[in-house]
Amino acid sequence: MKALLAVLIAAFCAHTASAQGYPTRPIRMLLPQPPGGTMETVARELAEYLVRGLGQNIVIDNRSGANGIIAAETLARANPDGYTLLYTSASLANNQLVMKKPSFDTLRDFAPVTQVNSLPGYLVLVGAQVPAQNLQALIDMSKNPKTPVHYGSSGVGNSQHLLGELVNARTGAQLRHVPYKGFAPILTAVMGNEIQVAFGAPTTTVAHIKAGRLRALAYTGAQRWQGMPELPTLSEAGAKGLVYEASWHGIFAPARTPPQILARLQAEVHQAVHAHKMRASLEAGGHVPIGSTGESFRKFLVEYFKATAEQMRIARIEQQ
Repeated sequence: MKALLAVLIAAFCAHTASAQGYPTRPIRMLLPQPPGGTMETVARELAEYLVRGLGQNIVIDNRSGANGIIAAETLARANPDGYTLLYTSASLANNQLVMKKPSFDTLRDFAPVTQVNSLPGYLVLVGAQVPAQNLQALIDMSKNPKTPVHYGSSGVGNSQHLLGELVNARTGAQLRHVPYKGFAPILTAVMGNEIQVAFGAPTTTVAHIKAGRLRALAYTGAQRWQGMPELPTLSEAGAKGLVYEASWHGIFAPARTPPQILARLQAEVHQAVHAHKMRASLEAGGHVPIGSTGESFRKFLVEYFKATAEQMRIARIEQQ
């Protein structure tokens, strides 16, 4: 018993010392999207700040596919040592709700590090070739079998998919869903008229709007976006009473990651997103910087699961 106790004490001390010296080598940050999306844009900017704060490189590892499930499963198998993290969006939680037999449980298999930001609304976008000049015209167009209207999302249960089906349920529109592997291919598809509608964050779409490749019809938040104050909200544009907070970004580590490591990561992220330059960049892209504690993020997720399950019921999104 004495020998066993000595081994356990030694292991605990080594574990604690390792956590206190963290990090001593580069950190891998998994992203569940291909290059070019909003999530990667924000994650790479954040990584630049974390490199300075942590003193180690952050290696971005794009693990796209299966609506983010591949990246999530990679994290679940990783060692709980703080050297593999997942930067993801609300789609992580949505996956769990839409799958009949999910391969992971967000609150059991992962340690919430911090909610990086929130995105109060999406821009409702159409390609330049779409004749509809406002949301009501788009809704009317979708009801005509001669002018089918398709919208893209990053997969079944994704926040964009949920929004599209909520618009259908609340307005009688007949928008048709087309899944893609990420937002970058969705942008290409809508600008090429392969699909007609996309729901996107300002971060990666404003430049295309200014260039005339996309046209914004509405904003899904509770209030008009300050970056385009002339743009009506969904409720003002024809979907009366419909408000949709687009998404959020968060960082997760494997379950059982030492609390000292989680606290260090959260502190660095909080400092980064509230730094003047990054805060301004996030707000210009329609995001609200947060950087919450892990415990606050966990409480947020519990409430998010409840609210999103109800939205999926209204939108009649069935488990896959």
